[in-house]
Amino acid sequence: MKLLLAMVTAGLLGLGAGGRADEKKKEAKGTLTLAEKKYEFAHAIAYENTGPFKMKETVVILTEKPLDTAKLKASFKKNGNDDDFFPNADHIKLVFAENDKGKLTQLAIQSGGGAVIRQGDKNIRAEATVKDGSVKGTAGTVKADKVRDKLFEFDVEFEIVLIKP
Repeated sequence: MKLLLAMVTAGLLGLGAGGRADEKKKEAKGTLTLAEKKYEFAHAIAYENTGPFKMKETVVILTEKPLDTAKLKASFKKNGNDDDFFPNADHIKLVFAENDKGKLTQLAIQSGGGAVIRQGDKNIRAEATVKDGSVKGTAGTVKADKVRDKLFEFDVEFEIVLIKP
């Protein structure tokens, strides 16, 4: 009887300590407004890459739905980098320089059939920290902007484990 009581108590404590079993911790959250359409991002991948001039960088890609990473892994196997990987889904791609302590070096957005690429834009704020095999950070526009006379703004945050290709 004591054994049964101990097992039931341990089971109940285990249920309460970890939260609900169907609750999944979000890896990313945020929004993008482009040409008056709003996109909600709840998924992300992150990986270390070797960019131009053999510089190490951390890449974060945020999407509405999970990405298939098979093409990313194939690109790393073939090239040693992500040159052959381009997500077809609406996404925000943030590239952070390893040498500049998480400084954003490039923002690329593909959404609604359009593209936005920014480098050195003072209206984009971003930060990322890589620690213990994961990356945590935020990015967004300081104020609403226009791209080809269309509204453009975004605000995202993420905390994800780095993919090991």
